[in-house]
Amino acid sequence: MRIVKLFTGLGASLLIVVPLLAQQPAPATPANPTPGCTATAAQMEANKKVAMEFFRVAGDARIALADPSYTQHNPAFVKGGREAGLSDYDYFKQRFGGAGAAGRQDGAPAGRGQQAGPQPPPGNPLEIVMAECDLVTVIHKNFRQDPTAAPGTWFEAFTFDTFRVRNGKLVEHWDSAVINPPPPAGGRGQ
Repeated sequence: MRIVKLFTGLGASLLIVVPLLAQQPAPATPANPTPGCTATAAQMEANKKVAMEFFRVAGDARIALADPSYTQHNPAFVKGGREAGLSDYDYFKQRFGGAGAAGRQDGAPAGRGQQAGPQPPPGNPLEIVMAECDLVTVIHKNFRQDPTAAPGTWFEAFTFDTFRVRNGKLVEHWDSAVINPPPPAGGRGQ
């Protein structure tokens, strides 16, 4: 009987002590929680500025942001570079360099041309910008045509670009792009 009372007393004590221990504040987190990352807050801010500059400049100023080791993960961009027989960096220079390759005012790359019909409201090319170690992610707000509604009916959509920045240069890029099928021959309904 004494053993039962002893275990009951210990169990009751644990029921009181364990929740108290669990409620202790967590230890302070380091300035950079990514294991192995040595970037300081100032370096991450500088990396954010490099990534945001990509959307503010065009032509040779944009080319100057990329390192010759630049690696692209956008599948449409990679496919275009392969079809042109160019490295990711050389295709980057071809797409974004010179006066003819300047980006649109909303930050989207050139080359898509003006669409016929109603135009969406301007998006915000720098809606959210965050950095972690040498990675910077920019989330953009865009407006897209609602395919189930009349022309000129828009919905908000968000896309992203993530860059790896080293020594003040863009060295790698990811986004949400996909390879789209070609339009049907002869237009709609054919």
